[in-house]
Amino acid sequence: MNYIKEKEEIVTVLVNFAGVLNAGDTKTIPDFFDRDAVFIPEGMKKIIAANQLGKTGNGYLKRSDFKISYAIKEITIENQFAFVEAFATTTEKRISDLKTIQKRSIDFFVLKNEAGNWKIYRYLFNNVQELELS
Repeated sequence: MNYIKEKEEIVTVLVNFAGVLNAGDTKTIPDFFDRDAVFIPEGMKKIIAANQLGKTGNGYLKRSDFKISYAIKEITIENQFAFVEAFATTTEKRISDLKTIQKRSIDFFVLKNEAGNWKIYRYLFNNVQELELS
């Protein structure tokens, strides 16, 4: 296994995933997740199964102008799994008053490699800072 190549592929998956979220392309979100994936967003119940992951309440990503970027801190690869610790920065317009909010979080991914493709197997995060920008 070429760890440098594998790490580059993992970073590419997460950069592309952020791009899909930033575009509000909810139909493509499930493509990034393993069929047995679990997503645990802070303050919400966990979401199980890839077919639920593209269902963001009535176009929330677009309505809120949601944007995210990841700064990868560490990637560890063990057999068919990769463990990724990242820092995320998001901005979104709060629906109630349209003020722009910036959040910073610590994000943890477990990716699974099946047939040469890395997919998100587990994803959880916690917000560590929220700032009102406007």
